[in-house]
Amino acid sequence: MLGKTNITTLSEGAIITEVEDFKWVQMQSGTYGNFVKAIYKNGYLVAITADGTVAYTTDGEVWQTSVPEYTDCKLNDIEWDGSRFILAGSHSATIERLESTFGLILTTDDFSDYTMVNIKSEDDEYGTNKHYDGEYYSVYTQNGKYYILAGRRDNTQLEAYLYESNLMDAWERIDIHTNGIRSGSVVTAKNSGEMLVCLSAFNTNPGAYSYFNYVYKVNGTNVAKVKLLKENDTNVPMVFAIECKDNLYFMSALALDNYEFAKVSEANETFLVSTEKNYAFKSGVYFNGCELFINNHEMLVVKKGESIADKTLDDLIEIAPELTMNCITKAFGQIFIFGNQGAILKYSVETNNESAITVQTISAKK
Repeated sequence: MLGKTNITTLSEGAIITEVEDFKWVQMQSGTYGNFVKAIYKNGYLVAITADGTVAYTTDGEVWQTSVPEYTDCKLNDIEWDGSRFILAGSHSATIERLESTFGLILTTDDFSDYTMVNIKSEDDEYGTNKHYDGEYYSVYTQNGKYYILAGRRDNTQLEAYLYESNLMDAWERIDIHTNGIRSGSVVTAKNSGEMLVCLSAFNTNPGAYSYFNYVYKVNGTNVAKVKLLKENDTNVPMVFAIECKDNLYFMSALALDNYEFAKVSEANETFLVSTEKNYAFKSGVYFNGCELFINNHEMLVVKKGESIADKTLDDLIEIAPELTMNCITKAFGQIFIFGNQGAILKYSVETNNESAITVQTISAKK
């Protein structure tokens, strides 16, 4: 059984750890942004940071960085539409004499330059107490259409909604949630045809405060609420959306010592995969016949024929106790994990020993 690692310091800024045949080396990185999403498309492995930096490689070894030239640029998501990359986030700007934070959609072919996509619906208004897109959380494509998950504040309330367009016609807005959310955070995961949206919200009602977690599934313009998690007068932790082997999952904490790891079916039904175990999963990937799930510092390996329901917290493999991991993806026949402070962990199978897995930290250098 795979268990916790032992850490041996080799030199300043370098450590090596081992778990049976698993081992990796950590090296210093010159990039300090926190990675939030990564994809491998069109020969590019690309990862974006929350502070607006794009790191990319075409061979998994040599990394380059690119920074879109927008004030206070924040990036939340990246997608490939078959001919170009699309990035979603926000930036600071002055529009119609209103200085504020606005949603930002960019397209690029090779990260050498970026083109802004203008999304403006008929009900957009600018000025004091007016409504406008404050942030774009996620983007995905389906059958030639683009779907942008957006949020805006209107009189201190936060709305979440979806835009649809083919980039040639006007954008159509589809409401997701507008029920008095005062503040909230959004996380998403996408498979080959759908998007899971997890909304952690703080609602205000007369004389009462409530914290909610909503889980929605988006398929084209069809938006379905698949789960409502609620704890009155208690701050419910964020729900994480996860994709692995083209399946969509969410990881949530309903209350103290009450945790759910659930799968969402194509019919929008939820199936509990694991309960009462605080795995705190944030991301997943299918690799070499195994489902791999990561949390901030650990990984769970679920081999073919195994079940997550039979796993325990002792099966978690500690990978990066000194780092915070955020997302994992497969590229160039290898595995890459992206974390805070510019950390990129490279995870590969040695050609002379399929049971040996090596993980290296690679700097994302300019």
